[in-house]
Amino acid sequence: MGKINAVKNNRSKEDGSLDQILMIVSYLKELNILSIMLRILLAVICGGIIGIERGRSHQPAGMRTYMLVCLGAAIVMATGQYMHDTFETGDPSRLGAQVISGIGFLGAGSIITSGKTKVRGLTTAAGLWASACIGLTIGVGFYSAGLIATLVVYLIMARFKKLEYKFLVDDVYSGIYIEYDDTLSITDIAQHIAGSGLEIEEVQRGTKGKGFQKALVTLKNTKNESRDEILRILDCIDGVKYAKYVF
Repeated sequence: MGKINAVKNNRSKEDGSLDQILMIVSYLKELNILSIMLRILLAVICGGIIGIERGRSHQPAGMRTYMLVCLGAAIVMATGQYMHDTFETGDPSRLGAQVISGIGFLGAGSIITSGKTKVRGLTTAAGLWASACIGLTIGVGFYSAGLIATLVVYLIMARFKKLEYKFLVDDVYSGIYIEYDDTLSITDIAQHIAGSGLEIEEVQRGTKGKGFQKALVTLKNTKNESRDEILRILDCIDGVKYAKYVF
């Protein structure tokens, strides 16, 4: 009898703990000070996680941009829920739909056509759209979907890039971020790589550092060299400190 009572007590405690967890989850889905703080915090964190990868790739839209997009979407959705609950009017999803439309303009601004080479910024634009959608899910209290989506989006943007380069990408045109000494010029780099069938189609110069310069160059790969081989060729040039693929 003692063992049976002990088992019953343990089950009662487990049921009580489960009920408490469900009560907390239910409370956080409602609009209150704690849930609003949680939604804002999660939106900033999720947007920042996605933006870190874009910042490392030297894209114009970096961590702060993604944070603001995700945060703004969450606030809009929470506001829609507040208006519906308080004034018993309106459809919360309407405000969310306007966010998606507005993100289209922001995403379009991140898409760049590099002369006659290729279109860049599509991944950044798609990431901004996905970040806004994550903000909407967090703003309405659907936390689990927002967190899972953040993880999936980050994996796609950060980890699937190598698979894309290996199996899918046609490497005729590619963008490389380069840091090089002040004693070196883009013309010198172009002369070094010309013998390997590489041509510099476009150059975007970055802010000058202490003793070195930054540039984003678009290369034309006429001999279909592998990406690793192109990086090796650049690393062999005296004065080139760092080279990394951007697209």
